[in-house]
Amino acid sequence: MTDDDGSYPPRGAERLAGDTFYVPGLTNAGYVRGLIVDTGPEFEPYASAGFDRLAITHGHADHFAVAAKLRRAGAVVYASRDDARLVENPEVNVRGMFSWANPGDLLVSKLFRAEGCRVDGYLEDWNDVRAVAVPLPGHTLGHTGMLTTDGVLFTGDALYLEEIWAQHPLPYAIDPGMVVASLERIRTLDYEWLVPAHGRPVDHAESLRHIDFHIGQIRETDRLILALLTGEGRSTEEIIALVSADRRLSDDPAQYWLAVTNVKGFLGDLLARGEIDFYVREHSGWWRARA
Repeated sequence: MTDDDGSYPPRGAERLAGDTFYVPGLTNAGYVRGLIVDTGPEFEPYASAGFDRLAITHGHADHFAVAAKLRRAGAVVYASRDDARLVENPEVNVRGMFSWANPGDLLVSKLFRAEGCRVDGYLEDWNDVRAVAVPLPGHTLGHTGMLTTDGVLFTGDALYLEEIWAQHPLPYAIDPGMVVASLERIRTLDYEWLVPAHGRPVDHAESLRHIDFHIGQIRETDRLILALLTGEGRSTEEIIALVSADRRLSDDPAQYWLAVTNVKGFLGDLLARGEIDFYVREHSGWWRARA
């Protein structure tokens, strides 16, 4: 199968609209006339494909697992300014999550481990007729979606479908306020299909339902934390434990450190909104809802 201009989509790619394909997998990827959006974990689907550019939605390794191989094969690699350093050196992301100390392999999700890849250009400077770069921060600072001229929106990890929440009841994000703003921005975009990085493509009408659900889950966690902090202070560790228990997270070490970042993101957002206070007691960080 070839695209209309003679380029070859990756093996296993499925056409969604016009010249836009998606490549289903552990991480869904996109393809439109030689432009690749994110990558799956294996190079093999791209071995016989025609490509010239790779746009990476954000700097988590499951989205650029074979970027370095694609670059060596001729792809020009783009990422946002904020996430480019994570793509070039995944260790930055690993260290940042552990307050810049060395966490060791036991405490790190495999989704953060991959070969680094040099970034040739920034998505902020993107100029390509095949797709438009759409900033969607919150999952990471530089998270960016790609909207193709065929009306297909690749959202990376900006949106989690309702069924994915059953598997990942506290999806990773560094700033829930930013996540909500990005989800609201998606509502305003003109697209026919939305392709999340994890899950299935959905049409525009169905995507709005999933946006509502995602925002609802964030609001629910906000309310839980405020309820926990009303009337008495709690330590950071206690809040992490209580939120994790409410969300029925496992006691896996790597899962714990993802939850630490998530919960601190909620605490920081509530603090910025003036709804809670932070103080130090007996050498521990404590939080309390404002009266």
